[in-house]
Parts: sequence; C-alpha cells; structure tokens
Amino acid sequence: MTTNRCNLQCIYCINSDRRRQTSIKADAVKIISHIKNDASQHKYDPIVVTFYGGEPLLEQGLITEIMAGLKEWKPLYNIFTNGTLISKDNLPMLDKMNMISISIDGVAQQHDATRGKGTHHKILSNFLSVKNHIVDKSLAFITITPTSSVFDSVMGLVDTFSNIFWFLENSDNQQDLHAFLERYDRDLDRLLEWWISQLRTGKVPHLIPFQGLYDILEKKHVYSGLPCGIGENFQALAIDGSIYTCEDSYHNKIGSVEEGADMSKSQHHYDFDICRECEVKEICAGRCVVPHLHFSREKVEFYCQCSKLLINKFKKILPEIKELIKKGTISEAAVLNRLTRFTDVIP
Repeated sequence: MTTNRCNLQCIYCINSDRRRQTSIKADAVKIISHIKNDASQHKYDPIVVTFYGGEPLLEQGLITEIMAGLKEWKPLYNIFTNGTLISKDNLPMLDKMNMISISIDGVAQQHDATRGKGTHHKILSNFLSVKNHIVDKSLAFITITPTSSVFDSVMGLVDTFSNIFWFLENSDNQQDLHAFLERYDRDLDRLLEWWISQLRTGKVPHLIPFQGLYDILEKKHVYSGLPCGIGENFQALAIDGSIYTCEDSYHNKIGSVEEGADMSKSQHHYDFDICRECEVKEICAGRCVVPHLHFSREKVEFYCQCSKLLINKFKKILPEIKELIKKGTISEAAVLNRLTRFTDVIP
C-alpha cells in the first residue's frame, strides 16, 4: 500500500475507512530491504511488486524510490490506479509497469454516479493521451454495482482498452439482488455470444474473466490459493509496515517489514462453509475472502450464484473454443492472456 489517501470518494470503496488514516507514511527504505531479504529467502520467480492505495499516483516519489532500489532484482511491477493522475509526465514510470489497472466503467453516467461527476471524461482523456505507449499493459477495471449492466459496461470500453476485467462490487448491500441476477444472467449470455462470434472470425478480445476461466478449466495454471493470490505467496504491506495476506481485509497478520513475513501463515487454506459441497469450488475457490469474513450469508450466496452463472455458461462454449484452436482459427496463446494471473480472475 503506497498511501491511504485518495483524490476520489467512490461510494462503494471497500477501503473507505482507511482514507482517514493519512498521517502515516510508508517507508521506502524498509520496504526495499524487506523485499530484497524476502526474495533472497524464498527465491520467488518472478518477483511481483504491486502498488495499491488509496490512489498510488499520489505517492509517485515513493514508487520511483522503490523501483530504483529494486532495479537489479528486475521485479514485475503492477499498479492499480483510478486514472485521474495519469499523464505524459509520469509516462516514464508507467512504461516500466507490467500491468496498469485503471478503474473506469464503460457507461459514463454510471461511472460518474459512483465515482464523481466528470471523472469518466477525465480518466478517459488521460488514458488516451498516453494510450499508444501503454495500451498492451493497460487493463480497464470495471466495478459492477447492483444497477450496472456488465454488457453495456464492457461494450463501452472494448474499442478503447485492449484488456478488460469486471468485478462485482464488494459490499453488504442487499438491495436489488434478484433484479441484478436476472440482468447479469442475460448480460452474460449476450457478452459470451459476442465474444465467441469474435473468436469465430479469428479475433480474441481480451476479456479477463473468460480468458481466466479457460486458464483454470484447461489447467494451464493451477492456483494453490484463491485466484487473486491470497493463500499462496501474496504479501500485503500496509502503510505502517505490517504485513497481511490480503490488501483489502487485514484479517491475517503474518509479519512486518522490520521482522519479515512468516510465509507458513500466508499459505493458508481457506475452507469456507458455503463452498464445501459446491460443484465449482475448485474453480472459483470462494471468489473473494472479504464477503466470507464481513458480509451476511445471503450476500455471500449472491456472489456464489453470480460465479456459478459465469462458470457454467463458459463451460458450455468451451468445446467450441477448443475446436477453434484445433482448427487454427485462433491460437491458444491468444486466449491465454498473460495479465489474467495478476487479477482476481473470478469477478
């Protein structure tokens, strides 16, 4: 975590309580030292360093210092940003990133209603000003709220971004769940039909949830924890130097940058009650730890229904995808998007 500060006030932000904790500053020297010591001990390949916030681009000096301090280690760098501060001025830093996740929704009215008036235009303008330099490593991160259409949101961005991921809003909001499920069901049908129609012509739009499911179902990559990385070798370094297994839910402290991390605590097997008899548990692994720890069972069941809809619908088109690969219409390499493994995979 680079900072708890943020220049937006998105109404669904899962970390909004931390926004008031602005007096603590992350210590770049200690972070660099910890990463070097930890990487030496565990021989990670590759080393992946991801900058979160708050809004990480509010601390560009910290990011630059960390990257300079780790230069000889050659980590893969990712950043999750709201995009409001992207510009040609910070392009030299952004150009060194492996992945740039930009929070933006495909429908301007929906985006502005949750993130702030005029922010959709600002973020899009910022991205377009540097798009030619970072387009292949950039990802549009869409947050789907109870009133969103995933089809409209995705289609609103497919001509602008090369990679798109959507994620269902993490909140205990119970309103309009049934209506959303019905709309999500229809939207997934429409989106999958559009996607497979593109595959039939030899084009592979980079929609991360679909590509990630191919990755999992075809066992091209086996996740030992949750697809987001929790339960594997993931470390979340908080502003105060504490280390947890999740950057969104500080529920499992495994060390500090001064004392190091106990990775035996990190490699935790999450056994959620609701997942034990589930037919898709080996695919989604529970989706996200936050609802299981903090939300009502009804809301957790809602997320489960959404995951099952996506997985079961994708399974129906999987044989045709494999046939298109076999015939040479598309390549498996094109379906296996390298960015999937730096995302949550399951929306």
